[in-house]
Amino acid sequence: MTRKGLVGSSPTSSAIYEINMIYLLVKILIGLMLVIFLAGVWLTWQIQHDSRNKIFLNGIVPNPKPEGFYNGNFQEKKVSWIGKKFNSTNSTGINIFINKEGIKSESYPFVTFVGKGLSDKNLDVFKIDYNISDNPFWLRFILDEIVEVKPNEYLGKLQLRVIPGYPFAIAYFELKR
Repeated sequence: MTRKGLVGSSPTSSAIYEINMIYLLVKILIGLMLVIFLAGVWLTWQIQHDSRNKIFLNGIVPNPKPEGFYNGNFQEKKVSWIGKKFNSTNSTGINIFINKEGIKSESYPFVTFVGKGLSDKNLDVFKIDYNISDNPFWLRFILDEIVEVKPNEYLGKLQLRVIPGYPFAIAYFELKR
């Protein structure tokens, strides 16, 4: 006499169904990861071939470090983000937003430091890192890099760190005093 589920017995239809569902879910997850990867590669290629990339590569690390509020511009689009406020003494800062009623708020703090670019490994940049405990999980993958292109004018590159060692460049933004 054999029992269901023991070695040597044939699998039940529910066990076969569960295995097929797991297999389907794995295929869907792999497909989603591939789509995300290809979208990241495509966006990075666009950013690296954008006319602003030459300007970015000719920029310099801000000296002195940014201090106080800088007006932000996100690719000429009207968004609720209006800029960043820096505290150079503590190497920190926070993003500034405005709602439809005109009320300003601060959200998404960051830390700052100077280092080599994620995508532009030969370029020294000013990094704005959101990988801190005060931020939501999804935001911790973001790293902004800025360079000074004119006095008190910065060009920024928004980077997404999903795959270690292979950052995706997502967009440009500007900061002006």
